[in-house]
Amino acid sequence: MVEILSFLLRYKFIILFYLFVASFLFLKRKKLEVQAKVIFLYRMKWGLKWMDKYAQKFREWIILLGYIGVGAGYVGLVFISYILIKNLYTLIMQPQAVSGVSLVLPGVNVPGLGVLPFWYWLLAIFIIALVHEFSHGIVARAHKIEVKNTGIAFFGPILGAFVEPNEKKLRKESDIKQYSVLAAGAFSNILLGIVALLLLTLAFAPLQESMVISTGFTFDNYVDPSLPFAKAGILPGTLITGIEGKDTVQFQDFAEELSFYRPGDKITIKTVEKEYSLILGKNPDNLEKPYLGIQDIHNEFEVKEKYSRGVWKAVYVSIGWLAGFMRWLFILSLGIGLFNLLPLPIVDGGRMAQVFLHKLKGPVNGEKRYRQISLLFLLILLLNLFYPLLAKLFF
Repeated sequence: MVEILSFLLRYKFIILFYLFVASFLFLKRKKLEVQAKVIFLYRMKWGLKWMDKYAQKFREWIILLGYIGVGAGYVGLVFISYILIKNLYTLIMQPQAVSGVSLVLPGVNVPGLGVLPFWYWLLAIFIIALVHEFSHGIVARAHKIEVKNTGIAFFGPILGAFVEPNEKKLRKESDIKQYSVLAAGAFSNILLGIVALLLLTLAFAPLQESMVISTGFTFDNYVDPSLPFAKAGILPGTLITGIEGKDTVQFQDFAEELSFYRPGDKITIKTVEKEYSLILGKNPDNLEKPYLGIQDIHNEFEVKEKYSRGVWKAVYVSIGWLAGFMRWLFILSLGIGLFNLLPLPIVDGGRMAQVFLHKLKGPVNGEKRYRQISLLFLLILLLNLFYPLLAKLFF
């Protein structure tokens, strides 16, 4: 009973939000369209006048950016496809490797990134979906293609939005116009991610760093108990302050010093309590580089006295919140943008691949090849997500 109560309190906002979503689906059930028995679509007219207004006002610029997005979209399609294949190969050939692909949901610990706070997730998803779908709509309207509806999509715990152009009209347009409409959403998400990263690195992170004193770094988990830090007995949560007699106040400083050593070297790690000796392992991504075998690393710090009370404390907390939000907005926007460029049947990259293959092979053979490719990448994506679990169960 205590464990259940603790779980409910810990995830109260997430539970309340999905109860709200479930209630919305129930109340609007007569207006929902169900696809494949698991996807629920709720159509609206919200935002259509806004799209018309700005598409007309900035038509030339929007068309130009749409064409630039086509090139960026195909580069992204090739890049994310390569990353998926490479990641799956690494998982199969190196069982100790951590998957670079993961579902990013609120309250879930994402390897290498930490736990995504609920409010960050909710606000980021709203901004990303708004930018993504309205970009599709604005580019379509700039090319004088009708946009019939906007809407919200529900796919299990995954929420999304959509803009519904006139498909018959869109398919009659030239290939470059189709590509520009299809690539607009992902391209805008990539641009949004870049903006968030610039704001983080040039504004919020420097402001936050000026308010604190760095004291070292900690880690939350081992990659594997057979690797150097675990074998040396350095426990998760230990504050690391130096390497080989040199003090390091951040992990970046530590990593820079570590780069001078090679696998097999014996080194000394300094903590606030004592020093530990260990032998460096081999990095699974580059066997010539050293490896510690730890993950979920984060820098630790103490807040300067000025920012620990009164109005300055509120300023510090606000800057910290914004810095954290910009970090997650960058990760989510870039990740969602690239995911939408995959050659899958349910995302923009799939439609782009379909248009290309129809042009290259003809409607019949092109459609056949498109379905083969999309099914192949769907399998690759699922294996990226679930192979580590399957490997633990069966190998």
